[in-house]
Amino acid sequence: MSAEYLLSLSNASWTPSGHDELPSDLVDLLVETDLYDMAFTVVLKFWRNMNLKRELERVFHSLSIKCCPKEAGPSAVRDNSRVNGHLLIASKDYMAFDRAPDFAPSGQKSEVNSQWDVLKTYLENYISYNARLPVIVAQTILQADPQIELPVWLVHMFKVDKKEKKWGMAGQESSPAMLFQIYVACGRYTEATNLLLEYIESCAATRPSDIIHRKKASAIWFPYTKIQHLCFQLDQMIKSGRMVDQCNKLKGRIYTALEKHLKMVKVDSEDAVASALPQDTNVDVMHGY
Repeated sequence: MSAEYLLSLSNASWTPSGHDELPSDLVDLLVETDLYDMAFTVVLKFWRNMNLKRELERVFHSLSIKCCPKEAGPSAVRDNSRVNGHLLIASKDYMAFDRAPDFAPSGQKSEVNSQWDVLKTYLENYISYNARLPVIVAQTILQADPQIELPVWLVHMFKVDKKEKKWGMAGQESSPAMLFQIYVACGRYTEATNLLLEYIESCAATRPSDIIHRKKASAIWFPYTKIQHLCFQLDQMIKSGRMVDQCNKLKGRIYTALEKHLKMVKVDSEDAVASALPQDTNVDVMHGY
């Protein structure tokens, strides 16, 4: 078997556990030894339909773990910037917590960068088999390292063609709304807030006369229960006395944006009702003559 031959070249060996069992352990070993093409070849050969999707998720979980450096930075920086396992980053007022200084050796940096390139390439190639793969990758990365930031290209996978996506909040595929839920679930409250405000502001930027396009925002809207959960978590951190100023600023930004959005929705609704009413009753009278 070609997979066994490639493993032998990497000084690794695999013994089949049974004739009737699917070779998940073989796939794991191929990924572990960086034989990715063969790993995906085996996956596509032995799995179909939902089983194929689940196996791909397992593979991309392993690929994502490989992108997370074993040492994220000095323990002092890690201890000061982590709050109950949650890190608030990307704040304009708290740039010191944006990321830990990178003291990794140049060889290790190159290896990590190479793993990111591998992950990006295979994710682009196999997302057509399972639209949830970016979700699996993002969740794995954020859960594996509380300081790491998602790469820009991965975030764009959640945002691409955002005006045309129809999944809304109920879908489990990659979408801006799903990324928001991942951020909240992983305690990345600054990123969640920034993403929420990005879409609220993009909706407000649409011309009032183009009300149809303004309503398209509902296709990617964020559930109010998740927004409430985000605000609740910010309140809990404020009560604990941690990151009080930053959390208050995040809450203030959310409430201000929501207030403006609700006012805009009210105006749009009133305009829609007004436009549906007869504009000139004299027209009907004239038609009567």
